[in-house]
Amino acid sequence: MPASTRIYVSGALTFGGQFPVNDLLSAGYSTVIVWSVHVAPDGSLYLNDTQIVSGGVYKETTRMNLPAKVAQLRKAGIEIIFSVGAGGTCDFSCIDLHLGGQTGAAGNVIYDNFKALKKAMTDAGGDIDAIDFDNEDKPESGVMINFANTLKVIGYNHVTFCPYTDEQIWYDTMASLVKSAGGDFVNAIHLQCYDGGDPNVPNEVLGAWVAGFKKAGGTAKMIAGLASIQNNPGPWWAGCQQGQDVTKRANSAMYGGADWSNYLYTQNFPNVQGAIWKAPSAATFFFYCRDPMTLQNGRQFKRGDAVYFCGLPTWGSAPQCDSYFLNGACLNPYNISVGGACPSNLEGQYRKWGNKLVDGGFIWLYDSILGCSLANCCDGKVATALAYSKAITNGLS
Repeated sequence: MPASTRIYVSGALTFGGQFPVNDLLSAGYSTVIVWSVHVAPDGSLYLNDTQIVSGGVYKETTRMNLPAKVAQLRKAGIEIIFSVGAGGTCDFSCIDLHLGGQTGAAGNVIYDNFKALKKAMTDAGGDIDAIDFDNEDKPESGVMINFANTLKVIGYNHVTFCPYTDEQIWYDTMASLVKSAGGDFVNAIHLQCYDGGDPNVPNEVLGAWVAGFKKAGGTAKMIAGLASIQNNPGPWWAGCQQGQDVTKRANSAMYGGADWSNYLYTQNFPNVQGAIWKAPSAATFFFYCRDPMTLQNGRQFKRGDAVYFCGLPTWGSAPQCDSYFLNGACLNPYNISVGGACPSNLEGQYRKWGNKLVDGGFIWLYDSILGCSLANCCDGKVATALAYSKAITNGLS
């Protein structure tokens, strides 16, 4: 059986237009994990900073068209998982507060809101195959068991675990869910082997996790994860001026004959400073028209138009315009034991683990791959989403 390839995605998918969907499809990942759902003290659900469910109703307070994007991925055969939690949040504490030590039922805010989340995806032609437990704020078995059982009652087929420490708590949770929900309800372990999970990298440590979950029972796959290159370039605007990572390319624009699937939108500004100030976080580059321009693809732009894109540009000569892109330095703050975060580094580590120890791998985080796309920091090469998926499959082949 081929290795499972998974990737966590965040704002680049939600606010990145059609390009990230196409990019993920072409990269060939078997699973996309939407990161990260947060549970507010009132039980409302947020995807990062955007409220998406409240009072049992799915409604994006800032338009993302997330259900339609999820449907495209799932219809292509990609498994869809939504991750709940992260470091520095209180999500599982809020879940515990509202469940009150029991399995939730209709009328309970956790039950109603997670039911609405799933329904929004299925109504659009997609689905959520599992909820990922990234419980870093209240690592208690009872909390996770009650939440998992609530999800099962709603109709979720699976949950996955995303641990990095507190091994025995996760083993105990697994053992209990195997008894109450069946051996395949927890169907994957996304073991963090970066940042706080960096001590899990040695084969003997990862092997101990494998043995612990095997003893707890069930049939969950062990999917070990590493971090991609990170730089979080930008911001576009810092304080009262453009960010230090903004680079200008004079007399250029996106080539009219190129693939424009990474186009986001056009907005008009009296000067380029306004365009930089209002540049969306999902954008990696844009061009600003000093004078009107008509491209060979028939697209017409007025003086003052800022045309935003996600991903990689195909530059074309345009004396009426200047282009601006984020070109920050790439860093490796998370894969300390691995020694790097380029695809070649990750491939080497997956080769050390081998397919007898793990069943696949995950990459954290797609947004950082896009953020570094213009830096060419991996031996002068673009570290693409496809290159990272190949790093897993080549390493575990």
